Amino acid sequence: MSSWVEGIFGSLGIACFVPIYLELSRRVGRSHPRLGALTSVTGLFGATVGVALEFLRVAEHAFRSNGAADGVFAATYSNPGWEFLSVALLGPLFPLTSILLGVGAFAGRTMPRGVAACLVAAGVGFPLAQVAGLELALRFTYPAAGVLWLIALAPLGVAYFREAASERRNAPGATPVQRRNARWNVLASE
Repeated sequence: MSSWVEGIFGSLGIACFVPIYLELSRRVGRSHPRLGALTSVTGLFGATVGVALEFLRVAEHAFRSNGAADGVFAATYSNPGWEFLSVALLGPLFPLTSILLGVGAFAGRTMPRGVAACLVAAGVGFPLAQVAGLELALRFTYPAAGVLWLIALAPLGVAYFREAASERRNAPGATPVQRRNARWNVLASE
């Protein structure tokens, strides 16, 4: 039985990667347009399927709590069928996108090298635990991947909001109030 708590946090965390991967793809696409287009698609598929797969942990817990027998899950997991696999096999696109974005950032110098290295390392460490199910990976590389994503994405998030605020402040026709609000609230209405 998988952890339903991990399923809750995993679903919410991976859902955040939809806009993250789109923004990173946009940045990589500045120097490598085809790679940017590819990673926007792989990021969307990988992240949305990742949310669904993480949510399955929550659903399994709910089904078991309401009397579903272990045999149902054993049979499903041993013979998932093409219907399930047609979607689930897109899940590995989630870490692959991180690796591709890291490589693209290295090649195009669209992000700091440390950020690119963290994206690659997290993209490698995550599937060692989630896909391969290696015990050492579950204890080390899986949490390390999460930390590496935080290290990589936190400064990019700050830069993203600073850029957006700067664009608002410098927008043609912006009033003094809008310029002041843009410093504090990126989403200030025009």
